[in-house]
Amino acid sequence: MKKILFNKIGLIFALLISTTALFSGCAMNAVSYHITNFPNKIIYEIGEKPNYAGLKIETTNSDGTNTMVGLNGAEISKVDMSTSGEKKVFVKKGSFSTAFNIYVASVVINDSDNLKEKFQSLVDGDVVYLKAGNYVPKSSGDESYKDIVINKSVTIIGDGRGATKFYGNFIVGANLKNSNFELMQNAKDVKIFNIGFKLNYAIKNGLVNYSGPYGKADKNGAINAFDTKNLSIKNCSFDGYAYGVLGNNLNGLTIENNSFRNILKNAIKTTQDTRNASIYKNVFMDIAKNIISSDNNSQSSLGAIELAFAQKGNAGVIVCKNTFTRIGLCDGGFVFYDEASKTFSEQTREKLKTLSYINNTAIITLLSSAENDLDVSGIILSTNNYGQALTNIRLNTTASNNIDQNGVIVTEAY
Repeated sequence: MKKILFNKIGLIFALLISTTALFSGCAMNAVSYHITNFPNKIIYEIGEKPNYAGLKIETTNSDGTNTMVGLNGAEISKVDMSTSGEKKVFVKKGSFSTAFNIYVASVVINDSDNLKEKFQSLVDGDVVYLKAGNYVPKSSGDESYKDIVINKSVTIIGDGRGATKFYGNFIVGANLKNSNFELMQNAKDVKIFNIGFKLNYAIKNGLVNYSGPYGKADKNGAINAFDTKNLSIKNCSFDGYAYGVLGNNLNGLTIENNSFRNILKNAIKTTQDTRNASIYKNVFMDIAKNIISSDNNSQSSLGAIELAFAQKGNAGVIVCKNTFTRIGLCDGGFVFYDEASKTFSEQTREKLKTLSYINNTAIITLLSSAENDLDVSGIILSTNNYGQALTNIRLNTTASNNIDQNGVIVTEAY
């Protein structure tokens, strides 16, 4: 009887200790703190009081587990909100600390402003606050949000992908003149955070037709970057474009915590070369669904991610912890991206799908834009969730643009 009583007392004591630790935000055997969720708001106007609602912190414990901790009793550093720029906020609790960035805007834009005029006046180092609103063309001839040129080192932040709704596209690292791109020199250090990119389209006679000033083709995607170093895209959503992010010769590319849905060709595509890139914790869904597109009288290569490489050696590219669902799925009639694609289909009469998937589609495609069997290394595909696709990973799109498979490390794919 005494043994049973002592066991019950011990159990109650253990429950009290664990409950106290949970509600006090203390984790036993913690070795470090890290942020799992940033504040809901990270962009402010000058003089505005910061609000850290939504901030979540976990400990990493000595046994490898994580514990969510409360912020009660935590010391949060004060921030000078009287000047614009990137501000670091430190969070300390006990012997551990961590930090995150917030931003104070030098340029504030509302959906009633002349966006192109505002962007033309930007200078290096500006922090642009794209406030909540619907940045949408008012007619088929309204190009207020089409081909917005970013030709400075700037940070552009919205109020969140569901609040700042942008029905247009950005061009980074090039000026657009008479429909031609004039590349800049030394394009670098561009950040685009917390914006919801969206294009609306309808299917007419089996063809894609965009609303607004885009007509029947979206050539530039939501973000089109040229020869840019250090381009960071975080916490955005992309819906309805031919491409989410389209890049040529990028070095220092970060694409993190974004959502790509209903993208017609490639959610992320680079041409020429890709160096030092991190594609991390993004969600890809319904990419290239039912779409037939042609290039040079052959069926286009479509899918979630397509990266090109042109140089031998270490590329420094990691694609990690992304989730892919319904890539290249064909569950109904074909949709032709444009008239050329429809003509291609009618003339060649090739078999355009395999079982329930569009031919020539893959979740991740890696290819050489230079020599065949390019000896590139340092490409890591790690802990991605692959689901519903014709092919998960392929190392070319044609017989002449292979990369050496020994340079690609695939770990824990499922």
